[in-house]
Amino acid sequence: MHKQSLVCKFCHTPISIPLCFDDTVRPFDFARQDDSIAIPKGWAWRVEPLHFHPFGSRQIWFSPASLLDTVITNRNTFGCCGHTGQNNTRSRSGYAVGSRIDECGHQPRFEPNPKNTYWAASHLIDADPVGEGAWD
Repeated sequence: MHKQSLVCKFCHTPISIPLCFDDTVRPFDFARQDDSIAIPKGWAWRVEPLHFHPFGSRQIWFSPASLLDTVITNRNTFGCCGHTGQNNTRSRSGYAVGSRIDECGHQPRFEPNPKNTYWAASHLIDADPVGEGAWD
């Protein structure tokens, strides 16, 4: 299985540790408040489209524990019932990279912003874990 890391499209800074992708599309019932979609560190899951999401579903989620320290999170991580679909994380160069959700009733997750990020094979990231040198 090939691992991929999420990378900022503009400054090419790695955002996540290398992640394994599970291609199974998982259902998400917003009304359920349980850990039915508990995402382990080091994995990325595809989640069915969320029709209520104000900006459309980003569909690939992973655990906030898989984020690198190159990601800056605003104070608001959309605690209990506060998720609005807005970006609250930035690369160290200031580009919005996604939404970190740390809700009390739903599974914590990170939703990448597909307009500002891309997935790169982890062997390209492993040699340069902080995003300097090879990306310059």
